[in-house]
Amino acid sequence: MSGLLSVLRQGAMSLQAQQAYSSTVAHNLSNANTPGFARQRAELAAVSPADQFGSAYIGRGAVLQAITQSRDRFVEQQMSGALGNERFSATQADILKGVSALNPDAGLTDALSNFYAQLRALAQNPGSPNVREATVGAATRLAVSFNQTAIALDSARTGVDSRLEGQLPEINESLQQIARLNSQISQASIAGGRPNDLLDARQKLVDRVSALTGATVIPNNAGDANLTLPSGVSLVQGDRAATLSVRPDPANGSRLGLWVQTPSATTPTQLTQPPGGELGGMMAARDGAMLNAQTRLDQLAFDFGNAINAVSQTGFALDGSTGRSIFNVQATVTGAARSLTVDAAIAANVSLLPAAGAAGASGDGTIAQAMINTESQLLSGGRSAEAELASITANYGATTARVTATSEGDAAVLTNLNALRQSASGVSIDEELVNMQRSQRAYEAVSRVIKVADQMLETLLALK
Repeated sequence: MSGLLSVLRQGAMSLQAQQAYSSTVAHNLSNANTPGFARQRAELAAVSPADQFGSAYIGRGAVLQAITQSRDRFVEQQMSGALGNERFSATQADILKGVSALNPDAGLTDALSNFYAQLRALAQNPGSPNVREATVGAATRLAVSFNQTAIALDSARTGVDSRLEGQLPEINESLQQIARLNSQISQASIAGGRPNDLLDARQKLVDRVSALTGATVIPNNAGDANLTLPSGVSLVQGDRAATLSVRPDPANGSRLGLWVQTPSATTPTQLTQPPGGELGGMMAARDGAMLNAQTRLDQLAFDFGNAINAVSQTGFALDGSTGRSIFNVQATVTGAARSLTVDAAIAANVSLLPAAGAAGASGDGTIAQAMINTESQLLSGGRSAEAELASITANYGATTARVTATSEGDAAVLTNLNALRQSASGVSIDEELVNMQRSQRAYEAVSRVIKVADQMLETLLALK
């Protein structure tokens, strides 16, 4: 009788194991479309030790050993870097492509060409009020084009600041949640099990933080997911999280700089190296190609305005006055493009436009011709004004094209890794349905064993 009772106990234990297997399959099917869910497997094992009868060993059925996740460690170790790289280059490319102020058709190139064309007309007919009006108008349009281009670049960089600051609440909240999940996973793992759904939730947050900051995971023996920036600055240590914030950076024209209060610090410090991911892409666009274009545009406006003024100050207006500058150029390079204007007196009275090389010579266009000669004059950058403007535009376009190409490559790498992750961790509905049928068959078979053992036990009791 004890043997039959053992069969019953064995059946009951095996039924529980098959129920766990079926529940796991059902859980997988329920989460087939859940983002970040990794397929789970119920690991069944034979019960040990077996019962010994003489020299023979009789098994004791099956038991649930563990429920594990299907994850490829090699793929997972590459995901953080791939996510950060893709968002870094994609964000940088999107921001650079969104700036239209430096397009060849934006107007500044045409305004510069038109200004010199009007100077040539002025040199041929310096006494004509209509020609003077057109020349002053061309100078005004050129100054306005410099202003608008500079304002557009500055506004784009300000927009990056706003976007940068807007990402921080999500990042800080995600870091706090990862720290809390580290604690919950650690507590749940003390009993020896694996809290797979908590692990999935943490991995989803880690992926998001990696995409936003370029952070990478450094696991420890306790199973925590500790995060660090590419520069080595810690974002999560066990159950403690860092806090990111922004402050105006005087060394960068009061653009927003990133500050971090690490888990082990009591006060925030400024990040000396930019992060990766989306934040890094924003800062790279703002302080890279956009800043370079803005700086060179200011230098061009400063050099060009002073070159024209140096000539015009030696010329004479129709009333015989001299020493007048056509453009108002500020004393410093920074901000010169935004502040460039035409002299108010000349704008109000075009007869004050210097064109002659001597007083009272209304038909003299010597100075106008000398201003035309500045078209080929080499400025501080070693190029003429038109060549420098073309170089600024070309360099910005080349940088945008290079970053876009990099973005496409990074996206391809991430797509491949996502496919590998899906292959390793994704739920195959067909496979799970097959597993469900196998579990059903096994459950039915074990139930049959219990039924037969019960009948045998009844027979045995009846004989006694």
